[in-house]
Amino acid sequence: LNMKNILPELFSENLIRGRGLFARSCMKAQMASPGFSNVYAAVVAIVNTKFPEIGETLLKRIVIQFRRSVKRNDKPVCLAMTSFIAHLINQQVAHELLGLQLLTVLLEKPTDDSVELAINFVKEAGAMMQELSPAGLNAIFDTFRSILNE
Repeated sequence: LNMKNILPELFSENLIRGRGLFARSCMKAQMASPGFSNVYAAVVAIVNTKFPEIGETLLKRIVIQFRRSVKRNDKPVCLAMTSFIAHLINQQVAHELLGLQLLTVLLEKPTDDSVELAINFVKEAGAMMQELSPAGLNAIFDTFRSILNE
């Protein structure tokens, strides 16, 4: 994926009008290859600097997809969405409070899967969250400790 070639082509399209399509395409591409979440998040971050409403549309849809996957206990989708959100936090497209809320949701009724998802999330976005919200992350680590001690 060479950003130098893709971005001018991307900006030549009417992104405001096609923001829904862009958001859906990003989510589908990220689901197909979650290993490239960081790359998709970087593309979204660049687009977000020019058109913040596009980043907002994408984030809303990712959060909705995450909620659905949690309700359905759909671990692969949940893992992909948490990974994408983590990388969007790393790129500062999403606020770190979204990450703390996501972790709170995953850890309020801890199961093996939800704790695993939370650990993966912290592995991917922990450094940035430690920088932006150390107190919030410490509270999450306290929750991890209490789960571990149960």
